[in-house]
Amino acid sequence: MTVVTQETVASTSFPALGSEITVAVTEPARLDQVVGHVRACVDLVDRTLSRFRPDSELRRLERRPGEPQPASALFIEALERSIMAAAASNGLFDPTIRDALEAAGYDRSIERIEAEGPGPARLPRPGGGWTGIRVDRANRTVTLPPGVRLDFGGIGKGLLVDLALRTLGNLTCGMLVSAGGDLAVTGPPPQGGWRCGIALTPDAPDEAVVRLTAGALATSGLGRRQWTREGQVLHHLIDPRTGRPGVSRWQVVTVAAGSCVVAEVAAKVAWLLDDDGPAWVVRRGLAGRFRDRAGAVVTVGGWPAESSAGEGA
Repeated sequence: MTVVTQETVASTSFPALGSEITVAVTEPARLDQVVGHVRACVDLVDRTLSRFRPDSELRRLERRPGEPQPASALFIEALERSIMAAAASNGLFDPTIRDALEAAGYDRSIERIEAEGPGPARLPRPGGGWTGIRVDRANRTVTLPPGVRLDFGGIGKGLLVDLALRTLGNLTCGMLVSAGGDLAVTGPPPQGGWRCGIALTPDAPDEAVVRLTAGALATSGLGRRQWTREGQVLHHLIDPRTGRPGVSRWQVVTVAAGSCVVAEVAAKVAWLLDDDGPAWVVRRGLAGRFRDRAGAVVTVGGWPAESSAGEGA
């Protein structure tokens, strides 16, 4: 997902969290203020949830499994949202697939995977460990079962976007925040809505444009996070039922929802559900766009009207 240039919008982008972060506002004078706030939120999310930083809160909590550990409000929010998503999807969204990701070779940041190659093969391990996690909100503690290791990659970008927008304060302008193409908007939109381009990957040409006036969009698909090991193409979309990279007829799935977390989780689950994905999105009361490997597109649930990428603002 990209933000298509509009005359009434000021925007900038910067790399973070293995993705490109884009910030756009309808009042150009507010851009620096909003960007500074978003950068602070990026740093907070990284320090709290990163599995790659040895000093992150996640890594600290993992060092003493089986014991209640003090946890920050953001960590508890991410964990509770993840557990609720796992329960609502019958475990297809699973924050405890860390071992399976590393078994597939995703044991370092994507930049290092691209530069150095994937990690060694290991036996895949199915998910399901989320059922044993305990969160004590009253005492602000988390207990992780022995052997359960977390990965927030399936919810972290959406959480960043939602956090940044809800903590911006009482700004009166329209704002958009995108993390690797998962985006949400708040405030008065530009005339005609935010023009959001849909593409196979963040650096590919847009296939179509939709206009967003409220809510969020998120996309799940193979995209950049693919690598080859011993002649086999692997990727980050782990199927918790098998512990292996999932298989789907869909190239990419995009979901529209009220928040970026909901859209991000739903897009991943719908991709993993393969042929059953569109019906599942409709049952959740969401809208979705499914593009298969041959280029055919299926839209469901009141997906917004699309225009061609070459049409003007």
